[in-house]
Amino acid sequence: MTAKNGYTIEENVAAGLRVYLECLKRGLPAFSPHLGGAFPSAWAEVPWETWLAFDLAVIDRCTHVLLLPRWETSAGAVKERAYAESRGIPIVTSIEECL
Repeated sequence: MTAKNGYTIEENVAAGLRVYLECLKRGLPAFSPHLGGAFPSAWAEVPWETWLAFDLAVIDRCTHVLLLPRWETSAGAVKERAYAESRGIPIVTSIEECL
């Protein structure tokens, strides 16, 4: 969600929340780490490593991990992907793959 490559934090959060809401509309239970990004003050109070540890704990309970476009440029997404793979959790790049 970090601002880089010409995208702001707000744009990255909005993109993640759009996918999250689309999952919910399609009846897919979902979690989005972008929900924490909707409250920028939280980033100042909680270290990045703590957010990542929380995300990894959530991944342990997931049936799939859906990667968003540009995931390769996100240090967190790269770590989340590697973690999910190490646990045998399928990695997908579209909502349709979860249906």
